[in-house]
Order: sequence, then structure tokens, then C-alpha cells
Amino acid sequence: NMNQEYNYKVVWCPICNQGWVEIVKEKDTNELFILCSECETEWDTPNEISVKNGTRSKYGRVIEPTHEEIINKGWQNFILNS
Repeated sequence: NMNQEYNYKVVWCPICNQGWVEIVKEKDTNELFILCSECETEWDTPNEISVKNGTRSKYGRVIEPTHEEIINKGWQNFILNS
């Protein structure tokens, strides 16, 4: 569903400056983390997004988390309203 895209965006990517950084969920572990949709740089939490501390390929395949999962993690206030 293309309308679902960028529901959970938190910041414009400081690494590539070409895509949204979003809250996503790792499929195999249900772990929430932060991912740039363009350059695929990852961060563990939304409050530590910087050019210095991104990782690559630390996590596996991603799916969209539920809003409830984001609230449970305490990350709902990081989401930008479009």
C-alpha cells in the first residue's frame, strides 16, 4: 500500500540528504529501529540520529511496525506529522 509510505518518519536523512529516516521493525526479531529509506543507514534509537553513529547491515529485513508498538517503545513523539 503506497499510501502507507512514511507514516513513521522522524527526520530527513543527515547522511544522504535524499530520504526520510523512519521507525521500522526487523522482521525476524520484532525489534524496532530507525532506517533511512534511501541510503539504508540505520540507528538504534530516534534520539541519537547523527552523521557519526549510523550503521549498515546490522539489522535484517524490515516490516512496518504498528502504532501500538511505537507507543510501547515511547517513540511516538519522534514521528513527524506530514
